[in-house]
Amino acid sequence: MRRMSAVAIGVLVATIASAQMKVPQGAPTGKPNGVSVNGGTGSSPILIKPEVQPLPPLSTARRINRVEAIKLAKENKAVYIDVRSEQSFLSGHIRGAISVPHSQLAARFRDIPPGKMIITYCACVEEHTAALTVLELNSHGFKNTAALQGGWKDWVAAGLPTATGTK
Repeated sequence: MRRMSAVAIGVLVATIASAQMKVPQGAPTGKPNGVSVNGGTGSSPILIKPEVQPLPPLSTARRINRVEAIKLAKENKAVYIDVRSEQSFLSGHIRGAISVPHSQLAARFRDIPPGKMIITYCACVEEHTAALTVLELNSHGFKNTAALQGGWKDWVAAGLPTATGTK
């Protein structure tokens, strides 16, 4: 009985240690963020979550002004990502933007085109949601990202190209 307990403890310790190893960041796999350990009594598995690193302050998120953003988009070097709700996107968005609501970001990394600068925008004061999205993208390996200064409201106020509907 002691030997069986020692083996069970060893397996649990090894499982916890492996859960603490840093896993390379990438696209989500659809698996829960943690390690499942069987309780041994036929009960539901216990999920042990690795430590989550907090994001840096929003003020550290890179910002980009409209002039530079427009220049990069015209050169096909950047893409706009609208992080507002889907309904807001349908009502109006920057022409050519891709809708990836912030609430769906983790499940939609695949929808973000590789090899281009990612310019996020929202309709928040001081680009809060866009900046948060930049920090989250950075933490998942997307490094060429910036939040559009002034966001959607300043874009519309400047009379720049917009579209409605899905495209």
